[in-house]
Amino acid sequence: MGDLSRINHHEHAIGTTLNNQTHIRPAQLGDEMSMICGPSGMEGPLKFSIFRWCLEPSTSNQRRCVWILFALVIHAAASTANDASITESTLRTADVLILDGVNGGTESLEIAKDQIETGEYEEAIQLAEREIGRTEANRGRYDIALVEPLVVLGDGLTGYGDYESALKAYDRALHVTRVNTGLHDPNQVAVVYREANAYYAKGDIATANDRHEYAYHVLERSFDQQEDESALIPGAFVLANWYTKTYNIFMARTFFEKARVLAETHYDEGHPILIEALRGIANTYRLEKFAPAEIPNIEEMVASRRKSATNISRLPPTRINNFREGEAALIEIVKMLLAQGNADIEEVSQAKLDLADWYLLFQQNKRAYVLYEDVWLSFEDHSSSNFIARELRSPKPIYLSLPQDRQASPTATPTRATEGIVELSFTVTERGSVTNLVTERAEPSGSDFLVRKQARKARYRPAFVDGKPVSTPDIRLSHTFDYYPKRSSRNAND
Repeated sequence: MGDLSRINHHEHAIGTTLNNQTHIRPAQLGDEMSMICGPSGMEGPLKFSIFRWCLEPSTSNQRRCVWILFALVIHAAASTANDASITESTLRTADVLILDGVNGGTESLEIAKDQIETGEYEEAIQLAEREIGRTEANRGRYDIALVEPLVVLGDGLTGYGDYESALKAYDRALHVTRVNTGLHDPNQVAVVYREANAYYAKGDIATANDRHEYAYHVLERSFDQQEDESALIPGAFVLANWYTKTYNIFMARTFFEKARVLAETHYDEGHPILIEALRGIANTYRLEKFAPAEIPNIEEMVASRRKSATNISRLPPTRINNFREGEAALIEIVKMLLAQGNADIEEVSQAKLDLADWYLLFQQNKRAYVLYEDVWLSFEDHSSSNFIARELRSPKPIYLSLPQDRQASPTATPTRATEGIVELSFTVTERGSVTNLVTERAEPSGSDFLVRKQARKARYRPAFVDGKPVSTPDIRLSHTFDYYPKRSSRNAND
């Protein structure tokens, strides 16, 4: 079936419903480091529980949504700014966020979900279309049982790359949900996030931003009472991570702070949600000082565009250029994990490395080395040295922001994208800086300028021997990218 006939077939299946760091103030090194470098013999890694999403409007079931939505936090944080990763993130959450409580699912839909996971999008689309037709014939065009197959269809179309048809499927799923459960029912949020992912994948950042803010608006309307406000935490995380991805870092910090305040109110000290909020806060300060090579174009986006989405007076204040707060957040994470007494040794060590990397980035090398050595020594009595080999035996980039792919000029003669490559070699010093930079290969010629520029700014966690940092020569960096070569006038005429 051709692309045009397939799109027409999808639209028919969807139906006609849509028609009718500046300087950090130093603290005392000795006591603070001894508090942070506490005992490391920890066991029992922390785990999250993921519950099922239910449509019943009871208070207990509404509270469950906080854990379902928290899965979105994990995926939003891991996704990167490109279409492929957004699609992957959408598909990874398909089996969690489908509204299974609507009709319990069918065998064909379960097969379709598995096919989406394995990249068999066309087969999944066909199964979802048949299930939609069967449900319409048996229950009508507005039955709540249509929501799940519509969302599965949207997920398949998103994976297939047909974002327009996917958005129509999601939109109809939202319409059916609202007809049955109300305009502001929180169960629609899972579908709204899918819409946001699809808009982002097709390059419409402004509309994706709108959908994220609308999703939070729905949650805020549903859980505005103090006894229910913990259900706002996952939504605050998702919105904060979205703002981080689009480099709206001050709004991101505001919502990480909100999540932190709510977590401190409703959970014990050291709860994973509180730790996640503190990491997010520290990351916004880090991004404020160490920006990406290319900041996304968000001129059309307005912070908190949807005025009703957020009552700013209820949000904790945020400050600019106060990098000491980022450091304090990372210190607090380490102290919380040490206080638990049963945290996994690698989890504690990773928190210490995050803090050490912070110090190295902000040129507080003495503090960084104390923590690096402490992590090294904490594994001396353990038979497994995989963590040390992975994290400390060779240089590891902690800030390396390479240029993004170049975009074709809308006014230029159309050309096919070509893959370029730049290969560099350099030395990573014991302080983590880059020296002796040499271009080993650059195709096309001259394409290494921006890559070299960013490589000079890079900071690495140095390699360690017996807990001490050492200089490492001949580190190789390979960067591939797509570019659009200029055509000669003769080729253009051809």
